[in-house]
Amino acid sequence: MRKILCLLVVMALVVSFVACAKNGEEQPNVTTGSTTTTEETTEANPFEEFFEITWLTQLNADWQEERWDELELEERFNVDLQVWAEDGRNAERMAALVAAGEIPDYFFAPGLPKDPYGMYADGLTRSITLQQMKDWIPEYVEAMEKLPIGFSYNLVPGTTDEYLGFTHNNLSGSQYFYDATIVNLDWLEAVGYGIDEDKMQEYSFVGENEPLRGQLYIADGDFTFDDFNEILRAFTEDDPDGNGIDDTFGMLYLIESAWTNMTQEGLFGVCHDLNYLYKDPVTGDVVPKYGYTPYRDYLAWVSDNLAKGFMKQRPGVEGWVVEYQQMSLTNKYGIYGGHGGVGSAYPPLNILKTVDANSRFVMGPLFSGPNGVKTDITYNIDPYGTGNYRVIFIGEQVDDAKLERICSILRYTTYSSQENWTRYKYGIEGIHFNWEGEKFISTRVGVPVADLAPEYRGQLNVFGLWHYPSVVQQQIDYAELTDTWTYMPYMHANNLFEKYALNPAKYTSEAYMGREMYAEFVTDRAETNTELNPIINDFKTRALAGEIANYNTEWTEYIDSLYANGLQTMIDKYYNNPDFKEYDPGEKFTIRE
Repeated sequence: MRKILCLLVVMALVVSFVACAKNGEEQPNVTTGSTTTTEETTEANPFEEFFEITWLTQLNADWQEERWDELELEERFNVDLQVWAEDGRNAERMAALVAAGEIPDYFFAPGLPKDPYGMYADGLTRSITLQQMKDWIPEYVEAMEKLPIGFSYNLVPGTTDEYLGFTHNNLSGSQYFYDATIVNLDWLEAVGYGIDEDKMQEYSFVGENEPLRGQLYIADGDFTFDDFNEILRAFTEDDPDGNGIDDTFGMLYLIESAWTNMTQEGLFGVCHDLNYLYKDPVTGDVVPKYGYTPYRDYLAWVSDNLAKGFMKQRPGVEGWVVEYQQMSLTNKYGIYGGHGGVGSAYPPLNILKTVDANSRFVMGPLFSGPNGVKTDITYNIDPYGTGNYRVIFIGEQVDDAKLERICSILRYTTYSSQENWTRYKYGIEGIHFNWEGEKFISTRVGVPVADLAPEYRGQLNVFGLWHYPSVVQQQIDYAELTDTWTYMPYMHANNLFEKYALNPAKYTSEAYMGREMYAEFVTDRAETNTELNPIINDFKTRALAGEIANYNTEWTEYIDSLYANGLQTMIDKYYNNPDFKEYDPGEKFTIRE
């Protein structure tokens, strides 16, 4: 009976299969001679395994458990985020944690008692490979590929693709010209060197400085070096302020600093930063500024103008900031090396607010040097760095599975969208801040802490990587949308950063030289500087005092002395060394968002 029933069931199944086929329905995948059956599969949950993750950053001191961002991420990634209420900058607390062997899974702690190499060598942190980054947080790698020198930062010793942690990437700092040339526009017109109105952009003062609109302009000047020298003379001798008194000067000369790169030595293709190295046109060697032939021409130019009275030095009794402010407030200098951000204590704003609210100024890359050179340097050479302030660590106890989950969290908070990057760095729109105008273009206006519910208080920027993307396009969009132009968006909109950036032949840093070479270099540089600095300082002092009769002759003697007292050794061992990489800006000047 059982056999008959089985036979009937089989026959019924066959009939039903045939009926389905006749009705055009897809038949199941049945294979005779085996029992293989294809079934619909469900996508695996990438966060199925649960993790407890300890977390510490420099901003955790006021941490309250079960905060909004912690709860969001815990639910999304199936983790328990155990955030330590510590400030990673507190050296005493960080030393105590390290001494006790209490190492978080993920941490940014500038106050650590050991540098990244020491933390790794002592078995307190683990590494992450380039392949793991590509697999688990590819956007981090993609951002670095735009300025590839980043791959040379914070390498595990003896490796080429394994890292001590996550290197910070702050692109905005390397797309920023710190200084600008500032010129009294009324004086410029008075001596016959005005600028066409259609070549100038009005600088947009806002807030308390709003009444000063129309007093400052931005321009990409086309004045030659001959023009510059004639303007210096005319500002000094032709009574540009029209008061009938011989009391004006062409320019306030400042000792070389971040404020003078564009206005002074940038005209000769050099800068104040001695990490910048140049290929000398005479010797063919790669050398620092003090051994670079155009630096001779720069000193000769300054010396000549000081002697003529067209440039005026500070007294040098007090600090340069105090004396710069005091001298500029006399409103008797036509040209200044200034700050592109237009600080209220410096020209031209200090003059406009306290001396002459009706005067007008123009700022920007205005003058060219003797060879048509017009350069400036960016605030940072690149977005990266070394040391505890520039690296985020992973504890040695973290296995690959947990590290992958940490990368998933960082990828989500930092790279998944502009909305998420803003949310986990600056808070929730409508709660922590509101947009002043257009979303992601205008300024964020923060809500006072006292107006926040308790669960929304506390320092933000805890759960993301230290990644600050380019703000170039945002600045341009905001300026165009609101017609409020300042120095940075003007420079970017007109592609003037890339046009006038001073790129060195080489740049002395661990990333370009390699850790071992750089360590030796630092030691050798300190030793040779004891011999070189007196020679360098003596030549410059005599130049500024007008004591050099023949620059060509005395420069040759000066260079011979430098080479004989250590510079030749530094050139042979380091500066001309082919293992010392040449500088590559990557896409630094073209990245916009």
